[in-house]
Amino acid sequence: MRTMLSELGTSLSRNKSMTISLVVTMTVSLLLVALGLLIQSQADRTEQYFGDRLQLQVNLCTKNSPSSTCIGGEATDAQKAAVKKALDTNPEVKSFDVRTPADNYEQARELLGQTETGRKQLETLGPSAFPESYFVTLKDPQKFDGVVSQVSGMDGVGNVNSLRKLLGPLFEILEKMQYAAIGTALLLIVAAILQVSNTIRMTAYARRREIGIMRLVGASSWHIQLPFVLESMLAALISAALSALGLGLFMYFVVYGYLRDNLGQITTWVRWQESVVVMGITTVLALLLALVPTFIMTRKYLDV
Repeated sequence: MRTMLSELGTSLSRNKSMTISLVVTMTVSLLLVALGLLIQSQADRTEQYFGDRLQLQVNLCTKNSPSSTCIGGEATDAQKAAVKKALDTNPEVKSFDVRTPADNYEQARELLGQTETGRKQLETLGPSAFPESYFVTLKDPQKFDGVVSQVSGMDGVGNVNSLRKLLGPLFEILEKMQYAAIGTALLLIVAAILQVSNTIRMTAYARRREIGIMRLVGASSWHIQLPFVLESMLAALISAALSALGLGLFMYFVVYGYLRDNLGQITTWVRWQESVVVMGITTVLALLLALVPTFIMTRKYLDV
């Protein structure tokens, strides 16, 4: 083991600049992959929170609704029945689900609870302050005008919100950011693989005399390969640690330091749990990026 560590130290000393370059390339690649995965988690979380993007949200009147259709105060059972019948018979409606005031309150608590200001707002509210809502899934997301025009003017309906209009720009931004991060990461991953291969080739050439002697004294193939494997694994682990650090800083300063405080009323943002899962995935990816090319190239250049 001491001999192996000595050979590893010698190899790292000889290829210091190439090793540093490999670590930097892999770190940037892994960080971009991590950001892409985190953005995907954010998109999934947003869609899960708001529901299907084909939906309309029909909010019934509460005691304090300002709409002209809510002059009588909270929606009556007859008004609720009329709205349900209108949704049942509308040809543009595929299905709809009912959310009680308590359901909407819990959803608001999840959203507003991300910030101190939101938590203070919730202290003065209760489930009775939230409306009963119908989440309407459309057969065609482009055809919603008929449903909106039909129910928005009915007595007992406070307002109708189109989740497609609300979430469209947000999902478009998230999708573009994800494609940009993953696309750039793929290019850098290819560069990292080529760099690993080139590092193995250069190291094998620099150590050709030692490798020849090891073959003559009967060293096993694994004994010859091991220093190269350890060097690649060390570079991968350092890169994974640095990318995890970068992702942690992004979570601390951007997500928790800005997004949750300033944009906490738009959607629920990713938490540390999601970032830890992403860090685990990128660590596995780092080891694969380093070890697979190493095993292939050592068999090619070392003839083991």
